[in-house]
Amino acid sequence: MHAKNNSFDRMVLGTVALGMPYGIGKTEMPKACEVGELFQLAKNAGICQLDTAPSYGLAEELVGAYAAPLGFQVWTKLSNIRIDEFALVNANDSIEKSIARLRKDKIACLQWHNWTSDLQSNPYFLKIWKHAKENPQVAKLGASTYGVKNAMAAVKSGLFNLVQIEWNLLNQSVLDAVGEEAKKRKVEIALRSIFLQGVLTDKGEDLTGPLSAFRQKAKLLASEIGLTLNALALRSALDHPLQPKVLIGPDRLSQLQEICKDAQLPSISSEALSQIQELTVSDGTLVDPRFWNN
Repeated sequence: MHAKNNSFDRMVLGTVALGMPYGIGKTEMPKACEVGELFQLAKNAGICQLDTAPSYGLAEELVGAYAAPLGFQVWTKLSNIRIDEFALVNANDSIEKSIARLRKDKIACLQWHNWTSDLQSNPYFLKIWKHAKENPQVAKLGASTYGVKNAMAAVKSGLFNLVQIEWNLLNQSVLDAVGEEAKKRKVEIALRSIFLQGVLTDKGEDLTGPLSAFRQKAKLLASEIGLTLNALALRSALDHPLQPKVLIGPDRLSQLQEICKDAQLPSISSEALSQIQELTVSDGTLVDPRFWNN
């Protein structure tokens, strides 16, 4: 069993890679028995929160079957609903179905996936969110965003307890922009994509194109610090001065074992953290998977 510490307290187990093919080099799904072992290892390590969604294939069902008995707090999202006169009915239906699949009495954090700043004045969205806030089966509300503009709007809106943003060694701009504002407003920040869909792990070794050069630069810095690239990707998120929540998304038990091992390494020095800031890639399209070709 891994020792519990503050790092594990802030880690959130993402489940997208358990419920559907995800990330570079992903070809097959883990077996159900391995998913059960993975959840048990996470719980033993001290990870107490999971992140899932109806759109993550079988993820909610797997959480309900294997994680619910272990007492995890579960974050999920509304299904992809249209913003129209039927939106409230569809949102309530999404919540009810998620609760049934998750086998939970309450959703620890209900998130709006890919929230954008224009929604804060949309009457259909506001009606949904008002009802969600009043729903006794929903503990907190959150948003998953892309980019500085949407993240900052979400932080300032007063609509969310938590805002989930993209962050990794090669893409640090959003947290740099919104982190202090979120701290001031007591909005929790959660970092996702810290391994950049496998680019910042061993899966990225055969990567070609412009992104490979930036990956190599990060790997060289990791070596100079005395870490693997995987470990640097994780520790740099966990050791950020703002102490955000950190999502991890292993698709194999062996990956989670490695993550748990890296989470117990000594904290990165302030000098190394300064060097890490220099890894940010100025061309955002290179480090945004939405712009990648298959």
